[in-house]
Amino acid sequence: MSTYNISIVPRLSHFPDKELKTEEIINWLISSDIIKSNLTNCLSRIDSKGYAVSEGAEHVTISPEDLPFELIVNGLEIVTKRYIFTAYQYGIDSLICPTCGQDIAEEDWSFFNEWANADSNNLTCPKCKIGTEIHNFKFDPVWGFSDFGFIFWNWPLLTDGFIDQFRKKLGCDIDVVYGHI
Repeated sequence: MSTYNISIVPRLSHFPDKELKTEEIINWLISSDIIKSNLTNCLSRIDSKGYAVSEGAEHVTISPEDLPFELIVNGLEIVTKRYIFTAYQYGIDSLICPTCGQDIAEEDWSFFNEWANADSNNLTCPKCKIGTEIHNFKFDPVWGFSDFGFIFWNWPLLTDGFIDQFRKKLGCDIDVVYGHI
């Protein structure tokens, strides 16, 4: 069986006070019965623990009948380190440099190292050689870049209202990344 995920990622390479924000978001999701309150082995990596889906999640998904209650991998993973939230098998169809307008998706992807190694919050375009803040590049499909993010494993599509609530709770613009492993 395939594994899917939906990531909600702040459009900030470094999220301030992420420990406090993590606690606030977890409390909100638990009090709304969207996730269970205890950490369990409900993530795709067996060495990690997350928060399993709960019954209230039916109010925040477009297809509540498809919630993954019967799956082992059905939880919320919270990432608190610099991470590239990719679309996995969906790859990158196009990656447009905001400076030169060139599609660099077919280039050697070593230009991601600058951001991944926390040397900078930029990507340097391999075509025009100009470094630009990573969130100004246009990724298709969408990818996320932050040291903070929320990955919902095997959940059906989230409602626009829930995504808007998440955006408000985070207090910044977000990327929503759809992945398939």
